[in-house]
Amino acid sequence: MLEFYFSYCGVLKRLRSGALGGEMDRLAKHFFTLGYRRATAKIYLSRIARFSQFAATRCDPMPIHQDVVDSYLCTFTTDSPRIGAVSALGHALRVAPERFIASVPSVDADPDAPLLASFSDHLGRVRGLEPKTREGVLLGGRRFLDWFRHHHPGQDLEALAAEHVLAAVEHRLSLSATSGTPHGSDFSHPNISSVFVLGWPP
Repeated sequence: MLEFYFSYCGVLKRLRSGALGGEMDRLAKHFFTLGYRRATAKIYLSRIARFSQFAATRCDPMPIHQDVVDSYLCTFTTDSPRIGAVSALGHALRVAPERFIASVPSVDADPDAPLLASFSDHLGRVRGLEPKTREGVLLGGRRFLDWFRHHHPGQDLEALAAEHVLAAVEHRLSLSATSGTPHGSDFSHPNISSVFVLGWPP
């Protein structure tokens, strides 16, 4: 099934190696069945393959322990690629749960990771946004979550309403007025406002 997405023999050989190499064709079929765009599926498969190579040096052919996942996620120094890796590993866990000892991913250090990973998946699969575009939207989403928790401590996100989004935009615009930078655009992106007010399908 990998041949549907990749054609070079060297690439196919690399994808089928590593700790999850034996599951890559199943994963390719998984993305095909879900109707992912070809470019998006290739990104996910490449992310899983990178983790597969990393894990192979630590546990192959044993099941992948949570410590290995955590170590891999710690190699990312910024939010966006880490969120992308979390989303990709979530697919790997669903397709091949027998290859993992613990749940994926660990969210102890980042309670917003599952929400942002789901958001990233939605932006790519449903909205069709490219990775670089998603990075900017995800950054705005994280900043909005930080603002919401700071100004409404203890309030559940299910209570989120349009006035919260407007208040957040006004807050960022006030920062922009004092610093001269376009902070308001972080929250005013339509993908951010619609997703947090209206929600999105899983």
